Amino acid sequence: MPARLPKTTRTETGTMNAIGRAAALAAAAAIVGATAADTASTSIMVNTSPSYGRHWMTVFTNTVDLSWDWSTNAAMARLDITGMNGTTFTTHFTKAVSNYLWQVFASDVPAEEDVYDLTLTFSNNANVVVGALTSRLAVVTGAFGAAAVNAVSNSPAWSKVKTNVVIPYDASFSETVTNAVSTRLVIANETGKVQTNAFADVSGYYGWKIRNSGWGYGTFDLTLTFPGATNMWTAELTRPLDGTMFKMR
Repeated sequence: MPARLPKTTRTETGTMNAIGRAAALAAAAAIVGATAADTASTSIMVNTSPSYGRHWMTVFTNTVDLSWDWSTNAAMARLDITGMNGTTFTTHFTKAVSNYLWQVFASDVPAEEDVYDLTLTFSNNANVVVGALTSRLAVVTGAFGAAAVNAVSNSPAWSKVKTNVVIPYDASFSETVTNAVSTRLVIANETGKVQTNAFADVSGYYGWKIRNSGWGYGTFDLTLTFPGATNMWTAELTRPLDGTMFKMR
């Protein structure tokens, strides 16, 4: 008479098989899910260098979420934004907040390049200033799709300036100045006017307001240096008279 396995043994075996199949299905689902997630994910650039400020200062969308740590001694705050091209904006906060959505411009792409200086001033109930935060953001056309490229090194376009200019600076322009801790930009025109701009960082943007600021017209010499380094970058720009010029012979 054939031997029979105890029912408990068959039941345990069946249970183990069911658990095994479920575990296999779960593992397969996990693998499929991980593969799908990897396929759907898009790569992003992560900048971990605090000294590379030019990336953090560049605006890439027409709205920017400004964030900060609220001063513990403040009862109110005021946000002032001033653009190189004359834009001004002010808003007030009467309670502790940590962010503000700033509409930089209405269209999808900027109509012109600009540099904005932002100042957040904290005050107490007696309207006494108890702290302030500052930042600088730049709008450059190259951050919004394709940028125009002029590959002709001696093109007149490189040496002419007609309106306010966004000037980038970065110590990584040369490997020999990577240890620099500050930047100096000197602008001089042929009439003798000289402006020295000193920056506490080594990477960022400067908004050169040339229109309606007393600079006039003619030839300008620009010199970019990083104190402590021997390298120097120079450029000669010409600002022609506004309007149309006719020559009569």
